Formats: sequence, structure tokens, C-alpha cells
Amino acid sequence: MIMTFEEVEPKKEKICQPLSSFSSLPDEITENILARVSRWNYPPLSLVSKSFRSLLSSLEIYKTRSQIGTEETCVYVCLQLHNQPHPSWFSVWAKPNNQTLTKQRGKIRFKKDPTGNSVVPTRIHSPRITSRSTVTVDPEIYLIGGPREEPSSSVWILDCRSHTWQNNYDLVNVIDEKFFVVMNEREYTYEPKYSTWKFLREQSNYISYCVVASCWIKNVIYGCTWYGAFLWCDSEDHEGREWREIKGLRRLRDDCRMGLRSASEFAVDDYGGKLMVMWGYSDIKRKNMIWYAKISLERSSNGREIWGKIECVDELTFPCESYESFCCLSAYA
Repeated sequence: MIMTFEEVEPKKEKICQPLSSFSSLPDEITENILARVSRWNYPPLSLVSKSFRSLLSSLEIYKTRSQIGTEETCVYVCLQLHNQPHPSWFSVWAKPNNQTLTKQRGKIRFKKDPTGNSVVPTRIHSPRITSRSTVTVDPEIYLIGGPREEPSSSVWILDCRSHTWQNNYDLVNVIDEKFFVVMNEREYTYEPKYSTWKFLREQSNYISYCVVASCWIKNVIYGCTWYGAFLWCDSEDHEGREWREIKGLRRLRDDCRMGLRSASEFAVDDYGGKLMVMWGYSDIKRKNMIWYAKISLERSSNGREIWGKIECVDELTFPCESYESFCCLSAYA
């Protein structure tokens, strides 16, 4: 018997084409891609390569973020520590949370943010923030005036993209609008384009003695009282301003474990159109902690009521034993 073997054509090995290197892309494309990434990922990304570090540290990427609509609200907490001449700054890295408060066994209980949050020290050197007025315009925070013991008309600007300060004499066409400022019990307007001040009047009666923290959100002034109540009034109503209570937030004030009624210090700020409130306690066991809540706001059709909805409540722990005071500032970049 004769056996035959068919010749089998050897298989051709597939030649894998090397993937295009990310670094081979034009800088414009790389910048556009990185501009779509959360800026909180920029620190680790800057370690990838020198080109990444250069792109992520430039102001151009923030211009791109503005053009394509990927800007984020950046929250900073400024702590005045004991026996320290300058305050310490921290960035708040917290992910969005859709959980709301729930009621269990007749007691109010707030769910923690399951995604976690953290505070990251930021190399920002600034004068004392206490008793100064602050105004935010997109990526810049304006620090206006001086502490009570050292009144001043100085203006310092924190660029939250580069974390650098500049004074008002360096301003060139920053914005075309005027700031309304309450400082040293008087009301002023400040026009940053020309670095000019104008005195308006003595402090208005709408600034209630019981409001210890306030902020402006879309032409509405929101305030928090020393006993943890939330109030609002129209900033454009120059005559007969009247504080009204924000509906739906009493449970946050009255919670027995983390309610604002027993807090010793408060701060409020604009969080992308929402109300960000922070509070702390004088209890020594919690003196290195600050609680915060994000509150969405809705105005009634007749404009006479504003309702608040608590989106999340959580706490921040800082790497210090205690602090003297704190403030909360936010920007958009």
C-alpha cells in the first residue's frame, strides 16, 4: 500500500501592526481628549510623560474645557490652624451622590456617599480669609478687603487653574461687571476692570444679625443662621428686602447626630447652581472634621417660595488635630 501525504501550506503568521502611540498625536488632539477628563485626574496623568505634564499645566486646556463645556465646580476649604500665620488650603475631591435622606424607626438618618470623598492639601499661600468678602467669577476667586482688625480695600485674586494669586494692580480687563460687596458694615461696588471702589450706603437692614454665612446664587442671596436655619432673599430687590425660610430643610437642622442646630460654625457657597453648606462642631472629638450637604433649589411659580432638596450629606476629615475657623470657596474651571 502506498500512502500519500498532501502538502499542507504552512500558515502565515499574522503580523500585528503596532498601535499608534498616544504621544504621536498632535498636541491639539491630545489636549482635546484630556480636556474631557475630570481635572481631579490631572495629577496622576501629569506623571505619564513630560508632554502630558506640559499640557495639563497650561491655561490652554482650561480654555478648551470652557469651549466644549466640560468645566467642573471646584470646592476648596480654607482652614485657619492654631498658631499659624497663614491658612491651609484643601481641595475637596468628592463624587456626585444621588442618595437622599431616609427615615428609619422614626429617626432621621442620612446616607453616606458610597463613592467616598477626600481632602487634598493644595499649595496655595494666602492672607487670612476671616472676615473678608469673597466673590467668584468662573475660575477666579476674589478676596476683597481685610480682617476686622486691619480694614483694607485691597483685592487679591486666586486663579483656581494655576493656584496662583495676583493683586488688583495686575488686573487687565478681567470682567465688565461690578461686584456688590458688604465689608466692614458698609456696602460697596467694586469694578475690577478699573480696580475702582464706590461707596453705596451703610449696611442695609436686610443683613440680619442672625445670618452668619451667606452667598449669591443666580440673583438670590442664601443665608444660614447661627441656629441652623436656611433663609433667602432677592438680591435685586434693593428696597424692603425680606428674608424668607427655604422650605424642606428643617430635618437637616434638627438631626440629633449631625444637625446644624448644634453646630458652632457655618459656611455656604454656590456649587454649580446648588447650595453647598458646611458646618463644624466645637466638640474636641470632632474638631478636625467638617460636615457638608449639597442642596438643589427650586423656586415656586409665584416666586414667593424656594424649596430645597438634600442630595447628599457627608463628612470631611482633615490631617490636623483641630482648627480655629474655616471657610468654603468654590470656582468653575
